[in-house]
Amino acid sequence: MDEIAGRASVAFPRRWWYPACMSNELKGKPVGITLMDEPVVVFRDGAGSAHALADRCPHRNMPLSLGRVADDGCLECCYHGWRFDGDGTCRAVPGLLGGDAAASPNRAVAAYPVEERDGVVWLWPEAGATPARPPFELPSFDGAGTGQVVFRYDLESTMHAALENALDVPHTAFLHRGIFRGGDPREITAVRRDLPEGIEVQYLGEPVGMGPIRGKQGSATTFDHWDRFFLPGIAQIEYRVEGWLRIVNTIVHLPLSPFRTRAWFVVRFWTRLPAAVVKPIVLARGKQILRQDAWALEHQTEQIRRFGGEQYSSTDLDVMGNGIWRLLRRAERDEVAAGNGSGVADGSTPETGTDEVTFTI
Repeated sequence: MDEIAGRASVAFPRRWWYPACMSNELKGKPVGITLMDEPVVVFRDGAGSAHALADRCPHRNMPLSLGRVADDGCLECCYHGWRFDGDGTCRAVPGLLGGDAAASPNRAVAAYPVEERDGVVWLWPEAGATPARPPFELPSFDGAGTGQVVFRYDLESTMHAALENALDVPHTAFLHRGIFRGGDPREITAVRRDLPEGIEVQYLGEPVGMGPIRGKQGSATTFDHWDRFFLPGIAQIEYRVEGWLRIVNTIVHLPLSPFRTRAWFVVRFWTRLPAAVVKPIVLARGKQILRQDAWALEHQTEQIRRFGGEQYSSTDLDVMGNGIWRLLRRAERDEVAAGNGSGVADGSTPETGTDEVTFTI
């Protein structure tokens, strides 16, 4: 693969859905977040619907996230009590009398499109826009033996570095040695395919390494394993063992700032074992692996800053990273072209390198 060096800027396509928070994180109090350093407040109105506004009261610049949801369902500023509905319209200015209406346009707050789906509150970064597509749909798991684990982590890294880390197989034999992989090397084949708005890699010949279905050298017991990336910030890892297991880890990423990313790991599974037995194992093992990944990303980011930018030299083993980067950059270019009237989405296939590579791990 070609060397990709000197990435000084951070990719941030705006015309896509990003996770603001999980549905169960948005209860009585407003939640303040940042989306690429832009302060946003998310809250539920009196009917329970989620909304997102710029996190700044137009009166005296107080963060609205420090306020509360009033009895009428509006977001109330903690400083002077101005209240705003989900569309950002000012509905009350306490103490204001006469004909000066509270809903004057210069008292409005920018409002962002919000949609709640699959337990995630999704945010569209363009205030006042009409979203061009629905949010990402998480896989559905129902019935006996199914369960879910969700955990959140703030990573000291760019969003694209966090995505690549989540979908990078070769590092697991070293960084996670003894927890996940790192035993006798086994030859596996990675087959890459383009998806609508993403990339998929299927791994063939990967031995099973867990409990009663553990595979050994020469054993026919292997995982069905797929890694997927979907624009702008979704990594998905799926493992299956026919008749024993299906587990899908969907990681949704929120770029808080250029070098800080919040990730929610939504792990849904089915096993032949009772879900109550499997769930704490999945949670404990997932957090253990994530702590190691977070440690590596933090030190990677520190070096990027010390050396004045990213400089990567890639090989055919890097089956996802360069493709993720090119898709993010292409999405940005398409938005710029559409915005200035010079073009629309080009629909081209990203240059992700070879379509198949065999290696040992």
